Amino acid sequence: MALNGDGFSITNMPPVDDAFRATFGDLHFDDHSGGNHKYRRFSQYRIYFEGESWRLDLLPHRPYVAYSKYNKFAGGIRRHYQPLQIDPTQFVDQGAKDIPLDTTREWQLNVHQYRVLAGPGIHGHIVPEGAHQDGHDYVLIGVFKRHNICGAEMSLMPVGGGEPFYKTVLEEGQMVAFDDRRMFHYVTDIEAPDGGTGYRDIIVVACSKWEDRWYGQEFEEQALGEK
Repeated sequence: MALNGDGFSITNMPPVDDAFRATFGDLHFDDHSGGNHKYRRFSQYRIYFEGESWRLDLLPHRPYVAYSKYNKFAGGIRRHYQPLQIDPTQFVDQGAKDIPLDTTREWQLNVHQYRVLAGPGIHGHIVPEGAHQDGHDYVLIGVFKRHNICGAEMSLMPVGGGEPFYKTVLEEGQMVAFDDRRMFHYVTDIEAPDGGTGYRDIIVVACSKWEDRWYGQEFEEQALGEK
């Protein structure tokens, strides 16, 4: 399903097996999250269309760097994460076709695998930077598990913020694709309603044209030197 007139679409993800789901329990603590609630792995790829599918080439592992103008909470620094232990090709292929990405171009992807916890002494803060753009062309967000939680309502709103034009809670097995240039997005915190511990497992993919890639020494120096 292509992006709608507002620049987004929500679809069902391809199924994954138990081994894939289990990798969310092996993520490393994210010490840039501002709390004790987030675990993450991260990898970067070059992708291109061949035959009838998108092909992913894993790029040599580097730290994650974001421009501070897009992420005022943790932008402008090198964040070191362990690489993914999964193959995201099936998820990326469907999301890229849903948009659809221009098949005549090469693209660069930042792929983040997250688990966010909530429970006693754990504030399930999903988006500490608030309503924002990521600074890429397109973004994909897939929800793989919601365990013992409420919350995580997603809002899509005009650039600069304001009244959302769309709100929803993505359920397990759903993914959203959206044009990051056209909107801000935000997700509310999660809570464990029974006083126990809960979590939300997601994968986020940020897509940039290869010539605008967020990868490599030159990009990192530019983002780190941003004023």
